[in-house]
Amino acid sequence: MALHSIRNVLSSPAISSSARRWMGDVRSICRCSPSSPVKPLRLQTKADYSGYSTSVSPAQTRTNGSQGGRRVFVDFKFYKTRGAMSMRPVKPVFRFLDTGAAVLEREGSLFLEFAPPLAQRQYDWNRKQIFALSVMELGHLVGLAPGESCEFFHDPNMGKSEAGKIRKSLKIEPMKDQGGFFFNLSVVNKQENVDERVNIALTRAEYSVLRSSVNYIIPYLMGWHTFVDPSTLEDYLADDENSGLMTTKNEWEK
Repeated sequence: MALHSIRNVLSSPAISSSARRWMGDVRSICRCSPSSPVKPLRLQTKADYSGYSTSVSPAQTRTNGSQGGRRVFVDFKFYKTRGAMSMRPVKPVFRFLDTGAAVLEREGSLFLEFAPPLAQRQYDWNRKQIFALSVMELGHLVGLAPGESCEFFHDPNMGKSEAGKIRKSLKIEPMKDQGGFFFNLSVVNKQENVDERVNIALTRAEYSVLRSSVNYIIPYLMGWHTFVDPSTLEDYLADDENSGLMTTKNEWEK
């Protein structure tokens, strides 16, 4: 019935030649057998972006581990009368074996950075002293029972001829009313003629923030999150620690 109607329309003198050609195409389509294979069309598009430029910030750029990986830095500061203390996690470092497997090369750590006061609510971060706590030391720190204390000693030059020239100690002891903890840092650097002492008093609430943060970050410092999600591994193939600073490599990994 449809083909008969098309033939009647095409035979009408009112139809122009161009319309006849178009209708002829329609007629050829209608004559196609349903079982005939139809070759799919491949559509291609081209766009010219020569007049545009896109700037990508370094924080948005993701590179592989050999080129530095993604670098993210976070910290949290406690501001007190006698100084300020910042805690900053440093991620672990992995390396690839020839077999393609990845192994943990160095655990992460938590940097405690102490800055002496300059004036009221002002601190001299240019004179800051760093104490890097390992995973086990963090376990001691967050495992303190009420009334308990702990003390850590670091010698960055341990095992070298310069051993003893730099001595660092961090003592955490409870307040008499058990309302918080004192963080007492002592750094003696004979090479630079430095004898620095910073005392920070954390309230019970502030210590709770520190302890909760440490409990959360410990599995990440151990690198266990990459075991659960290996897709994040390439972000841990680079070292976030600047070579010019005191690092965990030369502070307690001996």
